[in-house]
Amino acid sequence: MTLFASSRVYWRSLSCFLNDIKIAHSIFALPFAAAALRFAHVGLPTLSQALHLLIAMVAARSWAMGMNRYLDRSIDQKNPRTTLRMIPRGELSAAHSLGWSLGWALVLVITASRFNSQAAWLSIPLLLILACYSFTKRFTWFCHWYLGMCLGLAPLAVSIALGTAVQASQWLIAAGVMMWTAGFDIIYSLQDLDFDRKECLHSIPVRYGFGGALLISRLCFVVMIGLLTAAGMVEGCSYLYFFGVLLIAAIMMYEHWLVRDGGNINQAFFTVNSWVGIIFFIFSVIG
Repeated sequence: MTLFASSRVYWRSLSCFLNDIKIAHSIFALPFAAAALRFAHVGLPTLSQALHLLIAMVAARSWAMGMNRYLDRSIDQKNPRTTLRMIPRGELSAAHSLGWSLGWALVLVITASRFNSQAAWLSIPLLLILACYSFTKRFTWFCHWYLGMCLGLAPLAVSIALGTAVQASQWLIAAGVMMWTAGFDIIYSLQDLDFDRKECLHSIPVRYGFGGALLISRLCFVVMIGLLTAAGMVEGCSYLYFFGVLLIAAIMMYEHWLVRDGGNINQAFFTVNSWVGIIFFIFSVIG
């Protein structure tokens, strides 16, 4: 009976953990990583390779999000927007959150080792890079681009896992993902402008205000479109690819129209923004 009760506690804590890190949002970086296969010139991966790539991507994001929740738990406790997260509300203990995060880290290392020794060894510094994001906003407004770099590593990791050289187009896509992530993270951080100022946390909105933050976010999106266009030119893609990039540009414009007065941020971030990677993947394949 005690064993059964203990098992229920652990399963409940896992459910809370997965809910807290929004496991479903792993889709954000996945399409860009999948599109990178098209630019890697390696052909279609085997079913086993595709499955292991998927597991590695989800594990990496789950580790990063889990450590963010663990390391930011004292901040989340004070921020009105984040007090309903699992640790602040007492639904998930900090120890369990750390434990599940470390579990995902182990999954990443094991999965990477199934590809090659280089991927296995590089998974260790990758874990450290992903975990450090939470610290950056404590001392620099460059935190948005640091987060972007973390997501931008996904297209590069595909080639490393498959044992092929990283192509120039993949570097351009990785840089594009970094700028895209920074742009939408700046928008998302507008919600915490007053709180971040009070707690002396760093962000573009804190440094440049509401208007300045939106302008810098737009510039990030413009650079992203330029990088994706350059990637298509390097690869000699057809007009369909560039039509997809044009659609992404339209989505970016719509996203900024939604948040022009500070509202609809969640709609822009979780709904509109989620289509960017999907559209890029589809038009990368057919273009």
